[in-house]
Amino acid sequence: MARPKRFNTAQDFELQLSRIIEGLIDYHSRLPELERKDIQVAQIAEKLGVSINTLRRWCQEFSGVSAREFLAIYRVEKAKLLLKSGFKSSDVAHQLAFTEHKTFSALFKRHAHKTPSNFANYLFSAETSFLLSTRNYKAIKCLE
Repeated sequence: MARPKRFNTAQDFELQLSRIIEGLIDYHSRLPELERKDIQVAQIAEKLGVSINTLRRWCQEFSGVSAREFLAIYRVEKAKLLLKSGFKSSDVAHQLAFTEHKTFSALFKRHAHKTPSNFANYLFSAETSFLLSTRNYKAIKCLE
């Protein structure tokens, strides 16, 4: 008889995986610069108490992407939130436990189709445009 799965839904799996990744990010980001290594799929599997192959199979089954891709997507989405909050690109890379800023930038660009700096500038310019158009609208309303 096959061993039962630990997760009833894809949402349960993704939530557990996200918690593990967040814990690994927190741990790695606190390490001294010289001791820091990039987060590996093997570490996630170990935290789940399964083999790398089982983790890969579950990732495909529950989320439709590889374990490595899930980790990348999680970090990029978290980076977007931090950049929207006004953090500098280099600070975001450090907070998300990347060993090098160029690794972070390349991964971010691959998923967001913009560099972290361009993404932040785009957000700033979109926000500024919105504020200016809101002011113009209010100014026009006052003239009526």
